[in-house]
Amino acid sequence: MAIVKMNKFSLLSFYNKRSSLLDILQNFNYVHFNDLKLEENESYLKEVENSVALKSLEDRQDKLKYAVETVKKYSKEESPNELKRLDIENVYRDSENFDFDLIYDKLIKLVKEREGLVDKKQANDSKIDDLFPWKDINLDINDLYNSTRVLVETGSISSQFYDGLRKELVEKHLEKSLVYRLSEKDKVSYIVGISSLDEKEEFKEILREFGFTRIRVKASGPVGDELEKLKADSYKYKNDITKLEEEIAGFFKYMDDFYLYESFLENERKKEASAEYFLKTESMDVIEGFVPADMVDAFKEDLTSVLGEEFMLDIRKADLDDPDVPIILENNSIVEPFESVVETYALPKYNEIDPSLLVAIFYTIFTGFMIGDLGYGLLGVIGTVAMLKMKDLTKSSEKMVKLFFAISLSACFFGILFGSVFGGIIEVPFGWVDTQKDVYTLIGMSFAIGTVALMVSVGMTIIINLKNNRPLDAIYDSLFTYMFLGGIGYYVYSKSKIGLYVMAAGMVGILLFSGRDAKTIGGRLGSGFYNVYGLTSWIGDFVSFLRLMALVLSGGFVAYAVNVIVKMVGGAGIVGILGGILIFVIFQIFNMFLSYLSAYVHGLRLIYVEMFNKFYEGGGVKFREMLEDTKKIIINKRRK
Repeated sequence: MAIVKMNKFSLLSFYNKRSSLLDILQNFNYVHFNDLKLEENESYLKEVENSVALKSLEDRQDKLKYAVETVKKYSKEESPNELKRLDIENVYRDSENFDFDLIYDKLIKLVKEREGLVDKKQANDSKIDDLFPWKDINLDINDLYNSTRVLVETGSISSQFYDGLRKELVEKHLEKSLVYRLSEKDKVSYIVGISSLDEKEEFKEILREFGFTRIRVKASGPVGDELEKLKADSYKYKNDITKLEEEIAGFFKYMDDFYLYESFLENERKKEASAEYFLKTESMDVIEGFVPADMVDAFKEDLTSVLGEEFMLDIRKADLDDPDVPIILENNSIVEPFESVVETYALPKYNEIDPSLLVAIFYTIFTGFMIGDLGYGLLGVIGTVAMLKMKDLTKSSEKMVKLFFAISLSACFFGILFGSVFGGIIEVPFGWVDTQKDVYTLIGMSFAIGTVALMVSVGMTIIINLKNNRPLDAIYDSLFTYMFLGGIGYYVYSKSKIGLYVMAAGMVGILLFSGRDAKTIGGRLGSGFYNVYGLTSWIGDFVSFLRLMALVLSGGFVAYAVNVIVKMVGGAGIVGILGGILIFVIFQIFNMFLSYLSAYVHGLRLIYVEMFNKFYEGGGVKFREMLEDTKKIIINKRRK
């Protein structure tokens, strides 16, 4: 468990070498630039602005994203799952040979052509919908509209009024007028009304009374013929659209190039953005940042290779108490997956210690205890191993899978200890603690695990204070707490007054020295009294570990209930057996999911609230590497 040691550097170089410098430093990768700000008395300095280049790159990224999404939309092929691992030089070289602008222009031309055809087809289909109710008019409707002998009206009324309309015409003795229903849709009747010229005004009035809505049928000939022509046009549009979509889908052959170009743009953007951390004079760049201490020689070699002798470099060990020192966690392959648990809370400061090993030990114990089933653990092990072997994962995804692999192994261990396989569906010859009967044993185990976890957490403050050359703080912040807790524990165990004396001595020490930073005696004692009162929170901390017992019991009882139901159903013949199997699989998997989820969340709670609260402050700055992985391209990075 280690925080990588850092060296701070200050660099002066000529601005005309900036591009070459950024290229070599991006290849170096492990350089973190401080964001330098102008001071009021530094009028000779200016900030480096790279907004034009960044805007251009971001526009290209937007175009690329649109191109990828468009091709995926119309292609039936699946994107390649395999991740490519490349050197940054290869990414830049291959991207320079890829003419994205030419391909993008061709793609956009096809997309716009398709959109134009879609608009035409939609307009055409709208005309078809408008004409369809009048399809039975087999003559030129315009001849009827333009007739000088009769009035012809076309339109719609609510179907519930149609019969009433016809009856009204009869009752009003309009013998030279009639209405005829051509079609009906959604309780609306589409009608043709014909009237002689001498009856037309009364005819129009009756139509208005019955809610008639005039519709002008737009056709250049018989409606049926017009519909056939429009349908033929729509069919042609549809075929043309399909052909264009197939052409667009054909751009899937460039998908690997798109992903490569995505990596190029992202890394180019990151490189250009890095320059905005600099300050400049008329001819020089002023740069400040950090590099890992074990890479200083390589850093100097890279600077010399691109700048020659034309630079000034000052490099020194980073100050332990400098809040700007960036953090890289470096652990072995077993502990590394638990770094994500630490990072989710907060990275450690440079003067703290990396708690990843501590998290690896206790988080594994907490989660395994709470799941506590060999069957669930084995399924978790099989699933995570399969993912690691069969699927190419990014670094962050691989860490998460390995984290759940460790959780699953721990669940197997506690499952053996508890003798539980899928809630007891299988009788096993092992098991030393019965979760259904030995409740007090589980309570004792929970308190024991909690006690060890909390004592180790307090002990971590001793390590941190000694690391930072503060031995008295180690006594004041930790030893007195140990005396208080140890005294209580010894008294409860032995009933000896010695335990009470040790406890009292610890309380007095906390009272007198925990507020030592206060400037006045009153402030010191007030802070001391407050911290003594705060010792009562330890009761809640210990009780909080009872969630270990609570979750293993809840998961076990749910699994047991499922098994009881399965046995009841399984006695009903073949159908019962099949139903029992289905119930068992569905609900055991669901309970496994809930057990893992609960263990994951409550395990984090115990780490963050009960343990980190005792020694860990966090708030460290994440080291900004200059290389960026993308969804499909992993950049090879050198370390040491």
